Amino acid sequence: MIDHMRQVNLHDFHGVFTVISGRRQWGSVISVQDHESAGFRQTDRRHARNASSDQNRRDTVSPRPGDTTMTHRTTRQTAAVVTLTAGSIALAGCISLGPKIIDNAPAGVPHPTSTKSAGTPSEDDLIVRTAGTELRLGSLPDEAGGEGMPDDTPALTGDDLYVFVRQDGWMLFAEQRGGDVAGCGLDQREPAISSLGDGWWKVSNRSYADTYALWLYAGSGPGLPIGGTVGSSQAYVKWTIETTFDAPAISALDVTTYGDAKGLSLTLSLFDVEAPLAGATATVTLLGPDGGLDTELTVPDWACDQPGDLTLAARATEDQLATLGDPDEFDYTVELRMGGVTYTASGPVTTSASAEPVWTPALP
Repeated sequence: MIDHMRQVNLHDFHGVFTVISGRRQWGSVISVQDHESAGFRQTDRRHARNASSDQNRRDTVSPRPGDTTMTHRTTRQTAAVVTLTAGSIALAGCISLGPKIIDNAPAGVPHPTSTKSAGTPSEDDLIVRTAGTELRLGSLPDEAGGEGMPDDTPALTGDDLYVFVRQDGWMLFAEQRGGDVAGCGLDQREPAISSLGDGWWKVSNRSYADTYALWLYAGSGPGLPIGGTVGSSQAYVKWTIETTFDAPAISALDVTTYGDAKGLSLTLSLFDVEAPLAGATATVTLLGPDGGLDTELTVPDWACDQPGDLTLAARATEDQLATLGDPDEFDYTVELRMGGVTYTASGPVTTSASAEPVWTPALP
């Protein structure tokens, strides 16, 4: 079973994203830090007020010889120094520290015994390692990503690849593209990408054992540090994977309403299911504030699914939607009949986001 990948247009690349369980989520940072808001509890505020009152009283008393008293002026000067120091530290994290050094590879990155080049690599182009082989990849034109892998693309074998991105602040995106198995376009999957630090990234298979056209893209974005280099580099690698990645099946239920009040559509999507999918059907019950609606879902004419995937859908009329009270949120119950087994799930779903059903029994 294979992780479902949502496709993202490269032109939407914003330089910051999260890879979670094989899914691409743009507009998120690669490493998440929890930022807690600063503030006092009630007792802290009371202690702070008492300390402030004591300080005010001390400031109004003439010091005796030999006493050291911090005046308001001295306090303000000290606070200013602390503020400037803290600001400098914070700003330092936003300033580019310059290009990364390839020899500062973290533990786990393989050291090459042979180095090969493709095209005419520049110092900012991508470098890929696996086992004892290193590839230095000359950057391809921007349009190459949509034109397919060239015949002379260099090849690598291994379930994990290590990619070096020299420029500070550049982010890496990768997509592994298989054949047109289902007759509805290339099977495009997304490997797992993790930052190892010092410009190194790990790219791990999240698909079947096979040979793929691996598209690699690294570039700057809005998150580029001050003084960083604006640019990009992109290349293909012919990537042979020896081990199939096994992942649990996932699913999504979408309820879509239309602004012209023409009813609604229901779509149940299954991904990477290891069960007979031929003849599968589903029944979805929606409950709104004014009533309920039962709808039978079947495979629509427009569906074209990769092996292990299934799309079931149905439309409800404007009158049927009116029986629900025309809400933006529903309670749903779904009954999926597949391979001689009935699976059930229930929960809330809105018209603005997919629901992820929790099935009983679990999907195979």
